[in-house]
Amino acid sequence: MPKSLTELADKLLAAGVITREKYQAALHHLQNYGGSIEEALIESLAIDEATLLKQIAQWSRTRFVTADKLRKADIGKQILDRIPLNLAVKHQVFPILFDERENMLSVVTADPANLEIEREICIAGKVAKVRFYVARPAAIKAAIQKFYKGDIHAFAGLDKDSFLQFHTMMDVYERNLLDEAQMAAALVTTSSAERYISAEEMEKNSTRQPTGTTAAGAAAGGATIVEVLKVMVSLLETSRGDLAGHSVLTGRHAEKMCQRIGLSARETAANTMAALLHDIGKGSPYHLTPFNVAEWDGHRTTAEKRFETPVRLFESVSLPTETLAALRHMYERADGQGFPEGLRGKEIPLGARILAMADTFSDLTMNARNPYRRILTTTDAMNVLKAARGKIFDENLVDLFGAVVAGEDLKRQLLTGAQTVLVVDADPEQCAILDLQLTSRGFKVRTATTSDAAIKAIYESPVHLILSEVELQPVDGFELKKKLDADPKTKGIPFIYFTARTAAGDVDKGFGLGALDYVVKPSPVDIVVGKINRILEQAQTATAAGGVAGSLREMSLPDLVQILAHGRKTGQLKLVMENKRGEIHFVNGDIYNAFFENLCGEEAFFAMLKFRDGTFRLAPDFKAGDRVINMTAEMLLLEGLRRLDEENRGG
Repeated sequence: MPKSLTELADKLLAAGVITREKYQAALHHLQNYGGSIEEALIESLAIDEATLLKQIAQWSRTRFVTADKLRKADIGKQILDRIPLNLAVKHQVFPILFDERENMLSVVTADPANLEIEREICIAGKVAKVRFYVARPAAIKAAIQKFYKGDIHAFAGLDKDSFLQFHTMMDVYERNLLDEAQMAAALVTTSSAERYISAEEMEKNSTRQPTGTTAAGAAAGGATIVEVLKVMVSLLETSRGDLAGHSVLTGRHAEKMCQRIGLSARETAANTMAALLHDIGKGSPYHLTPFNVAEWDGHRTTAEKRFETPVRLFESVSLPTETLAALRHMYERADGQGFPEGLRGKEIPLGARILAMADTFSDLTMNARNPYRRILTTTDAMNVLKAARGKIFDENLVDLFGAVVAGEDLKRQLLTGAQTVLVVDADPEQCAILDLQLTSRGFKVRTATTSDAAIKAIYESPVHLILSEVELQPVDGFELKKKLDADPKTKGIPFIYFTARTAAGDVDKGFGLGALDYVVKPSPVDIVVGKINRILEQAQTATAAGGVAGSLREMSLPDLVQILAHGRKTGQLKLVMENKRGEIHFVNGDIYNAFFENLCGEEAFFAMLKFRDGTFRLAPDFKAGDRVINMTAEMLLLEGLRRLDEENRGG
């Protein structure tokens, strides 16, 4: 990748302002989503906006202006007229102040060291001098949109105050979560304290759209609204039994699908929010997935009465229009036989079509009480969706959704061998946090809050490791281990205690019962995950020992490289593409060497990136030779994709 694109990140790393991990995260974000390095640094949470701008301003010997200050600025027409719109767009500069006494115009720019544009500004603005202030590129673009073009929503994706909107939304949710009678009353009656919103507040809220994991602007604490919403919904769903974690899983599938289609960060976030909120308030003995509603009259009758409940519960919050559309129309059908409007095919909002598939797939693959009364494999669940294509689901999107979930399965296999961890903890919050943390690292996760529920979960579907608290009911974690070991079907499952019990006698008892580790709370999740990885690697199944294989159509080579690098995997990645063979050697996530036909090293790696079809196999039992490639995986990918882009353009 050209040095100019990463120069700022390089300087921040060299100055010790960001760590190597954050540097690589920013480059990874830049490669995936494009844009500027400044936005990549902020959006990947490598550095916050104010710190970044302050550092750039110090290097440039100038001052900085944050997005929030630009949003609140009062810029008059006389100042705007100093720089024509076409010049502002061309150089991404924005005027903020004019000093008549010195005939000096102050402007914000993302590159205050670039003085080549100063002459054009002086001529256009009829000023003697120009003073540059630094601002982030997205803020300058938003300022141009707002002040020149009148777009009042221009700063929506950068507005930190939108985090407050999320708290309002969750407050409404929790107040209406108590029971069905209270929920119904809340939908019929209006309380000035809870349901009233003034015209002024409505207009204020309308400019604040929730943002997703890839949208600009992190909320307080470094977590975006969608990420915080995932945690909150996960906590609130812990009492749903077999459906605990269902909405978060649905949201994950919807998010991946949106990203695969290429929707914008804002659209992806809006549709992910719909997936996270889709079951709220429906309170039915049935699980009202689009598949169930289409197949059974009882489900449909109930859904027709309650399908708008999530929308009505959050009517005092300015949800994005895409979120509302997906929630309202998730029960439309491709053949036009759904409700509420009988839309068909592409008349149905895209978010609703995605949500219908994600909701159904999640139910089939995680809920033992689904219509088939067993947890289906990815292949079996996709066969259900394919059988209903053109009838319930969009026939053009089903195959793409299948590729997305197949890719997720491959990712889990590459990282963890697709092994399942059962988390047993009486604290729902602890279960939810561990679920999210382990899932994000590639594990399949199931949770239980009692020892009886844990035993039931193991009998319903095999697990590869149990992570358990000692303090459980009706029997504690020690007795749970004894019960499992007494049954030949469950004996020998790797068992780790993760507990608040710290007495030496408890530790000895845990190891005496055959636990492979005893971790005392509060220990960082990374430590727990590291122990789980080591234990599962030592107990690799025959399938895992034989490596993971797949198609490049399901997972591209750049995605494979990123997953193996970030997962710090070791192995030989063997590739077959158009009857040509290649291989890439990984050691703890670093790429040591590559071979392709008569090429080796970096050139071999770059040559293989152009292939979109083929097969791969990862052989984990491999020892690499001396390291030949010294570039990081991220830098190799960025440089390789840059070369590929130049080649495609004939450069």
